[in-house]
Amino acid sequence: MANNAAIRNESRSLSQDSPITLYQIASGSSPLASQWTSDLYLVSPEQSGGSPVQYVNRNDQLVTYQPVPIQAGGFFISGSNQLPTPKLQISNIDGQMTLYNFQFEDLIGFSLTRIRTYGKYLRSIDGVNNSGYDPNAHFTPDTWYFQRKVEESTLGVTYELTSVFDLEGLKLPKRRLYSNYCPFEYRGPECNYSGPARSNPDVCPKSLEACQARFGVQGQPLRFGGFPATTDRR
Repeated sequence: MANNAAIRNESRSLSQDSPITLYQIASGSSPLASQWTSDLYLVSPEQSGGSPVQYVNRNDQLVTYQPVPIQAGGFFISGSNQLPTPKLQISNIDGQMTLYNFQFEDLIGFSLTRIRTYGKYLRSIDGVNNSGYDPNAHFTPDTWYFQRKVEESTLGVTYELTSVFDLEGLKLPKRRLYSNYCPFEYRGPECNYSGPARSNPDVCPKSLEACQARFGVQGQPLRFGGFPATTDRR
């Protein structure tokens, strides 16, 4: 027992000053969003010492990130100024990602949010609280969208991601340009509505009128993801 405790303490001490990337997978703009019951919160066991960690998500809620082999790269803009298409790899040894791919059409339209911080700012590591916990000590979260599944095997799945700004050919989110429909996740990072509920249950009809009711402050821009100038209405 003493040896196990020493190992856990060592993994925590090694993580204190190390950068750590936390991943949140959400339904994003997928048409299957209503079937997605709970977001995935993942962290690489190489960064967390194989232990679950607690920290805020993109909505500043305290959540637990589970250690699952995961890595991502290619987020930086190249010299050609082309928008990047990062790659995300997730372990599939237990077959869980295959199940998600089957149920949610390879996660096309789902979102991936990265939260980058340091071990010393986490709320807890392996259930042990950090004295230096700071929910604001992280880089601005960046959100990407699943564009396509590149490869799938019993070991892992690789996805290609895209920026919300990369709309060339209407790749992602995979949606038509509706004049009176907003594809943003209600109260998500693009919507960013944090005001009181306007209905019971608290849902948004995703229309321009609904957005104006929530953000309709004179002279202020709306957080509307539709395209009112187009003629195609949902």
